[in-house]
Amino acid sequence: MNKETFLKQFDSIPTQYPIQGEARAAIHNGLHFPTTRDEKWKYTKVNSIIESNFNQNETTISNVDSYKMDASWSYQVFVNGAYQSNLSDSLPDGVQMTSISKAEGVMRENMLTKLGQLFDHKSEAFPSLNTAYFTDGAFLSVSKNTNVEQPIAILNISEGSAQASNARNLIHVETGAEVKFVHHFEGSNNTGSFTNSVSEIFVNENAQADYYLIQNEGQDTSSITNTNIAQKRDSRFTIVTITKSGQLVRNNINMAIKEPGCESNMMGIYFTDGTQHLDNQTYADHQDHGCNSNELYKGVMADRSTGVFNGKIMVHQAAQQTNAFQSNQNILLSDKATINTKPELEIYADDVKCSHGCTIGQLDEEAMFYLQSRGLGKEAAHRLLVQAFAQDVIDTIEIDSLKENVSQFIESKFE
Repeated sequence: MNKETFLKQFDSIPTQYPIQGEARAAIHNGLHFPTTRDEKWKYTKVNSIIESNFNQNETTISNVDSYKMDASWSYQVFVNGAYQSNLSDSLPDGVQMTSISKAEGVMRENMLTKLGQLFDHKSEAFPSLNTAYFTDGAFLSVSKNTNVEQPIAILNISEGSAQASNARNLIHVETGAEVKFVHHFEGSNNTGSFTNSVSEIFVNENAQADYYLIQNEGQDTSSITNTNIAQKRDSRFTIVTITKSGQLVRNNINMAIKEPGCESNMMGIYFTDGTQHLDNQTYADHQDHGCNSNELYKGVMADRSTGVFNGKIMVHQAAQQTNAFQSNQNILLSDKATINTKPELEIYADDVKCSHGCTIGQLDEEAMFYLQSRGLGKEAAHRLLVQAFAQDVIDTIEIDSLKENVSQFIESKFE
């Protein structure tokens, strides 16, 4: 299937905003989907996506309780990309939300000043595809100096065979605000589906935001997520990516650390088996002085699964007194599992502390022997060592119910 035939599947979707027309022009006129000849896509083939036929399934879901990790969270629900107000919860004081397709008045004006700011929708194929054909999404704004105690969850459900969804989100955390978001992807009867997600997150001065990306759309789905964050002075932002399932998953996370005094954290944990393919690409862009960034990704890979990690730290000349640390650690449970890992540093400042590294290994045989000699079976010993391996990432999760959910997932994965 050529590019035009693939795009024709989406052309019946109407445009809502001028930026969508610009993106359609770009993707139809010269912008190509990546191939393994592109350095950033060297180990990830997207042929299975762009050679597939997809649907825009219309479906009705009456209840989403089975998808909820914690009923106390404030859920904003989208099904096949469309906002479901009847399934969504009220928001706490100081938090405003509008569906992007129905934004009005001041919220619409604020949304349009930010929509597309953090992506070059004329040169990146999948963000361009999303921009051109998204139908809806969440615009969330957290007011100045608001402390939101309960997490706000964006629940994206993909329903139906060969469903294609271009999920779009725009988040603005105003000065001095504190908030936690859980962006949760789930699937139901969605064999052969594809989700193409774009999220733009603006974090103002002295704001603190945690963002948890949970990927669980099923073993027969493809997912490409693009998450770009812009931080201002003295802000703190943490993103934790937890990949539970997916046949082909690609995560692009770009952190623009624009002003002094920022703290930026990128954490990830993933478990793959069968013939799954997972690709994590991260970019910490230090543009000003006196900022700290930390990055830790850990993976456990079994069977014939394949993984990619490419993390880059960029330190510009103005970014003196930068502290930046990056690590990717992997355990291979099978001789046929593979991981391609490439941590990078590019530094133009001289007063910095930066480090990067990666490890690839197997479970410690001595530790396995010790645990089995104490009466544990082989599977129980495996599970305990994997849990210990993942624990320092799990410990960065500051929502107790989510932390427990991830621990239970690891236990069930190795039963």
